Amino acid sequence: MERKLIAAFILCILFTALPFVVKWGEGKLSSTTSVLPSNSSIIASNGVIYAGSAVSHEGSDLLCVIPAEAYVPEPGTEVLLNVTVKFKHAQPCPYSDWEIVTENPENVEVINETETELLDPYTAFRQYTVRVLGNGTLDVVFKYGSGCPYGTEERVTIGFYIGQPPEDINLTVTNPEEVLNVTTLNITGIVEEVNLVDRYFVVEGQTIAVRGKWTGPDGAEYNWKDMLLLLHVGDRVEVFASYENGELKADIIIINGQRFVRG
Repeated sequence: MERKLIAAFILCILFTALPFVVKWGEGKLSSTTSVLPSNSSIIASNGVIYAGSAVSHEGSDLLCVIPAEAYVPEPGTEVLLNVTVKFKHAQPCPYSDWEIVTENPENVEVINETETELLDPYTAFRQYTVRVLGNGTLDVVFKYGSGCPYGTEERVTIGFYIGQPPEDINLTVTNPEEVLNVTTLNITGIVEEVNLVDRYFVVEGQTIAVRGKWTGPDGAEYNWKDMLLLLHVGDRVEVFASYENGELKADIIIINGQRFVRG
């Protein structure tokens, strides 16, 4: 497969020019890549379907891998993984032996990898080329530096499958030269509004939609309304949110140290 899926999807931090703590930037697909509109961020490139993103934020830093799942037409097809780490503290730091690695390959093999690149003091990027041998998985891991008090590791498991996704997807293709912008925000501040009718809340002037099912720190499940009822005007919260179809949607909400994750 041609290696056409290039560039980091989450690139820049912006502390001073915007009213939120961290802004992740944007990435581009080459002219042969088509954007497929769906709620799960489906991207098709050269017969491979890239679906979603996988995020881990157990410690202070955040690991994001695109895609979370890849569907290939036949064994032997190659898939690209874009791996981004967003640091809470600027690099270099006193625990500078951190690393991005892959582990536990099952029915896949890593055939190429770039050097880890520090795009700015808060953002690291690495890309892997993976050959899919059958239905399988691969762990992508960010290991914190030795002695770092802010975390041990961030780990996600990427799924690889032969064939099409299990659910029917509308494969209406947009202009092949269209640029796909993927922006993720880390917003910390005071809840200014909670709207149960339109299913959103506002923090630092940002309107953030709450959708779908959620999992709390105790493993309990919540729906969108339950989550909004946990939020109160005047509460201080931390939110990781991403743009989906032009709407800013919450992915992670941290309330009084309690972490709630969409999905």
